[in-house]
Amino acid sequence: MVLLIWISNQVQAALLRLLLVACHSSLLTVWIWMIMLALIPATYAMPAGEHPFPDITFKEFSQFIGQHFSSKISLSTVLVILFSLTENPDLLNLHARQQYVQCEGENQIALSGWMKGLARAVKKSIDQNQRKPLKMKNVAKGMDEEQEITTFSFKLDLLAKLLDLHPYNEHGQLVDKLQPVSHKLIQPVHVLCPNSMECETVNCNSRSLLQSTRTRDIPQVTLIKNSIIYDDVFVFTGECPTCKTKYSADHERAAEAVESSRYNRVYLNSAKYLKIGQSVWVDRAFSRGVLNGIYSFHASVSAYAEYWNDSVWKHQSVNFKGITRHQIWQAFVQESIRTIAPAYGTDLTLQDGLAIDEVTKEAFEHLGQNGIILPARGHHCSECTHPYKRTSDLRASDDPAATLGVDEDHDVPALQNTNTSAGQSSSDGSERMEVDNPVAKDVTMCVVDGIVFGPPVWLIFL
Repeated sequence: MVLLIWISNQVQAALLRLLLVACHSSLLTVWIWMIMLALIPATYAMPAGEHPFPDITFKEFSQFIGQHFSSKISLSTVLVILFSLTENPDLLNLHARQQYVQCEGENQIALSGWMKGLARAVKKSIDQNQRKPLKMKNVAKGMDEEQEITTFSFKLDLLAKLLDLHPYNEHGQLVDKLQPVSHKLIQPVHVLCPNSMECETVNCNSRSLLQSTRTRDIPQVTLIKNSIIYDDVFVFTGECPTCKTKYSADHERAAEAVESSRYNRVYLNSAKYLKIGQSVWVDRAFSRGVLNGIYSFHASVSAYAEYWNDSVWKHQSVNFKGITRHQIWQAFVQESIRTIAPAYGTDLTLQDGLAIDEVTKEAFEHLGQNGIILPARGHHCSECTHPYKRTSDLRASDDPAATLGVDEDHDVPALQNTNTSAGQSSSDGSERMEVDNPVAKDVTMCVVDGIVFGPPVWLIFL
């Protein structure tokens, strides 16, 4: 970060006199320096490694678009052209370098293959995805495709220079290599609000919702959306003036009955964002990532929190202090509820104000049918379901410590078979353990809890 210092003339004169007196009397003390630092306001320049977003007026930009493109060009087409330039600084560097001769044997090229390649990609995207194909001014009729690309390349080159996305000055001297363009100045403002536009209680006749949060009480939270962390996001709550039901971005809160002091919370399956902490919200892409990551990698919540912080949070300059394992567990439970509940065709409704452990128990009580979650019914795979074996593959060994791994480098006596009736002799003379008759054909793994921990003793069955 570059520190920019500005001091008024009066402050400069006062500090100079103070320093002269102090130096004359040899009494330059620490508190003088503290006073100086306190009087110096500081601002910070653009972070190193980023190029500021183009700072031209809208009039200049609109005049350029009006001069070079059709007056009926859509806003989306203009934005595609603009962001195609700001998102490709490396290509603009390569293109600009060929416009200036610096080495023997080089030729000055006004329109390089780099810019023509970008023009071709942009035009293809516009023609395929926009309602109207790209139309430019000053284009002669009967031009073939290659001539149109050349004309479009010329216009993109002019626009890049207008936006100051050019590493050379007007004298052909290299100023600085273009860095990735910062889009922080044009980041949209995100707010969290109900996704229902009217009250869904039958007796309210689709009454409109009022914004019920007082201005001084509006929460400002951290939002994680598309792996980008946003600070100071406003959270709004809606309320039906008739039934007094509260509508939030991820749930609804309504009284159990008229004049009742007990409230129920409806966990909305259609929620776009989930609250996983006192001041932390995430989008469903984040919560799905938590759910799939923990299942696929058999990771603990602590391991996933560490992975996300190292991969995402550490590379963003925000006030957020990082995700915690408690918030990851919240995301896991909240997403699990909204993954399972649609199979029953309902939104889970529980008593409001329950702790996360109680939510987990109540969710299993409501969504579990005799201990079986409906989406898991009939699931079989080689990891959690195996054919039943009457005898195990564990064979007795002369060195039981080789199996148990707990000898701690001490001599362990050979395993004695004290119950010959419980085993069977194999063809090689070793013993196999006999298992009781099965209840079902397959043996299925059961989930004990959601916490990954290491058992005190590992039993390895070979």
